[in-house]
Amino acid sequence: MASMNERAENRPRIRIRGFGFHFPGEPVEILTLPLTADEAKRLPRLGQQITHISTEDSTALMVHAGRDALRQCQIAPDDIRMVISAPSLITSYGLEIPAVAVRAALGSSKAECLNLAQGCVGVLRGIDLAVRLLAADPDRGDIMVVTSCRASSHTRNMNHGAFFWGDAAAAIVLTASQGPGLEVAGYSESSSNEDWGAMRIDFGDAPGGEPSADDHLIKVHFENAEAQINYVRGEQLHFAAVTDALLAQQGLTQQDIEAIFLPSTGKNRVPILFSEHRELLTRLQTDFRFAHFGGVDPIFAIRQYLERRQPPAGAWLMVASPAFAAQWGGLLFRTPA
Repeated sequence: MASMNERAENRPRIRIRGFGFHFPGEPVEILTLPLTADEAKRLPRLGQQITHISTEDSTALMVHAGRDALRQCQIAPDDIRMVISAPSLITSYGLEIPAVAVRAALGSSKAECLNLAQGCVGVLRGIDLAVRLLAADPDRGDIMVVTSCRASSHTRNMNHGAFFWGDAAAAIVLTASQGPGLEVAGYSESSSNEDWGAMRIDFGDAPGGEPSADDHLIKVHFENAEAQINYVRGEQLHFAAVTDALLAQQGLTQQDIEAIFLPSTGKNRVPILFSEHRELLTRLQTDFRFAHFGGVDPIFAIRQYLERRQPPAGAWLMVASPAFAAQWGGLLFRTPA
């Protein structure tokens, strides 16, 4: 019987063939939004400066990013065997399968479709699922994972109480073929055992009263100060668990990680998250000047990093992202040796 290491050696290397992005319109300075005095006062602590606002729905944003990915990768639509969509927030039409719309718009007639509703972690889980499918059947074609965030339809002034959001989309093409590109080397997640967390979008089959103007807005509600403290502690514990699991999968230490990327949810949260991983804090490469674009953030941060510098051969890169208060997920990547 083959050992685990032998089976790992025999698996094809699954790599990112390329990225696609869509940031609608011109950049908007957050300070120019109609902020309250409290919102304006919090901006320096967050470090956020720029956002984007779209007039299109979240699925249309994914279509733009998917088209850009095909251009960047220089592949044909029929090279895509599956489209996995992972919207960061609820789609504009509620019950919707964005992967079907992306498939149709790209003309990827041979592609299967899957939609994951898992918040900002969904795109990371989608990448992991794509890796598993490609490893099991490497000769059928590439898989595209698309994500978007249209927070302007779910927030007030792009703000939900803790940080500022933006509208954007990203697409990743994964392949089992030979060539350059980041290898996907591991996935991990840590989920709450208690409840669904502090943030829920008021849409679905939950009993409710009379509709109001605030329906479907993202709201943060804590019953008391202790509940808010527990929320922060929960985030730190889940992030630490994901990080430790990713390091353990490859027998790595914090010193082995060349760069780590978080969502742009405010630089003020960083010291707490890294309280058990101080060495990794020195390797954080997220650009907190941008608003939070949901699941787009870690993909955008990696692309920015690769454009700014050439990491060493065989370097380890890590991304991690939360889904509301309920879950953290993370991916480990390696640059070509």
